[in-house]
Amino acid sequence: MPLLTQASALTWTQGLLAAGLLIQTAELWRTRHLYGANGALAGPSVAPGLLLRLALTFALGALALLPPSWPAFAVHALLLANSAWLTIRSRGPVCGGSDSMWFQVQLGLTLANLPSLGLLGGKLGLAYIAAQSVLSYVLAGISKVRNLRWWNGQTLQALFASDGPYVLLVCLRPLAQRRALCQGLGLAVIVLQVSVAAVLFLPADLRWPVVAGVAAFHLFNAVALGLNRFVWAWFATYPALLVVGS
Repeated sequence: MPLLTQASALTWTQGLLAAGLLIQTAELWRTRHLYGANGALAGPSVAPGLLLRLALTFALGALALLPPSWPAFAVHALLLANSAWLTIRSRGPVCGGSDSMWFQVQLGLTLANLPSLGLLGGKLGLAYIAAQSVLSYVLAGISKVRNLRWWNGQTLQALFASDGPYVLLVCLRPLAQRRALCQGLGLAVIVLQVSVAAVLFLPADLRWPVVAGVAAFHLFNAVALGLNRFVWAWFATYPALLVVGS
């Protein structure tokens, strides 16, 4: 018997999405000067849009425990439109890959909260989120399979020796001199990402090790490289991975 139901999976997904968007919006508010007349992204101020985003995110968190309804659908649809506006205003994704995954989660939740679809909406929304999550990992793994530098450890050696663009923990820099270790870590990342596809075929109670593995991968990247937004964006997909098809 699965530990998550469709209803609880949707609740967890909305809660994790709300937490991640709240952090992202707060960070964007601190750097909103970049969108000023003399900023790097010159043009109209983003302040009104960010305030609306903040209000919608709080509303999303408040609605997480409630069943699908037209007010909930309206909040999700407005937040989805706000995310599209922010991407257009920023001339591309604000936070790269995490923005893209957040948008996919928002699409799935908007569909899931369409009352006219009933329980089918939840099934379709969670299935869409799970599919996007699996695709993101598997495609990333396949791209690494095709890259010899991931197989021989050179990619991770270069990362651990680099001064940018990530904020690398100082204690990790000596790893750049340990090629065998970097090679092993690179192969482990490839296997982990490709193996995520297995969650779609495993019983619900056997999916946890795979999900725990990719969760640990994101937590390490957050601590080692400062990629905190990736944690929230992909964690929001895990309830769907654990419940879809079970």
